Amino acid sequence: MTEPIPPSGSHSGIAISSPLTVIGIFVAILREHFTAAAANAPALMWQWQDDVKTTQIYVESGFNENIEARNVRPGVWVDRLQTVYSKHSIGDQDQMPEIMSAGFMQFWGLAETDVGIDCTSKNRGESMYIASVVQDFLHMSANVIQAYFGFRDMLPIIMNRTEPYNKDRSLMNTHIQFRVQYELRWATLPITQVLRGIEMNLVGTLDPDTYFRDLTLKDDN
Repeated sequence: MTEPIPPSGSHSGIAISSPLTVIGIFVAILREHFTAAAANAPALMWQWQDDVKTTQIYVESGFNENIEARNVRPGVWVDRLQTVYSKHSIGDQDQMPEIMSAGFMQFWGLAETDVGIDCTSKNRGESMYIASVVQDFLHMSANVIQAYFGFRDMLPIIMNRTEPYNKDRSLMNTHIQFRVQYELRWATLPITQVLRGIEMNLVGTLDPDTYFRDLTLKDDN
């Protein structure tokens, strides 16, 4: 049994529990930046709208890259490249709470996710321009984003060269990448209790081997 616990210092309603959460955070941030209501001076050339049929720019997760007609408008596609979990502290090894009577223990660790952002357009210059807007915004807002969402760190935002998009050669793409580090906190009940439940089912069973083979081959039909 596991339950994510919000990282210390973050908004009370936000718990970063997976790389998908990280992607969603940056999709939401960039959508707000490209809306007409955002305080941009000068105003941006593109305005994001919730309706994919009328929006002037797509701001989506990389999982939605097959949206119909995406090749007729510029797009910002947020995805993850890799995620690394570091070693974690367990129970009383690092003063984390532990309740021996219930077998309840809390854990703590660090996760690092590489975020990749593709800025696509039919026009090479527009692709690079959009990428520059995204890079500047994330770089200049990094400290605020880091504090609000409980990220431990946001490493330098790197903008790569503009080249044909590997998923659609009719588009140009400028790739941006950076790494975010965040805390993982969770609580578990050890597997010992699960195994004891299985042991109780074996009470009175003459042949445990037969019991498990029958369980495997059971046909409910």
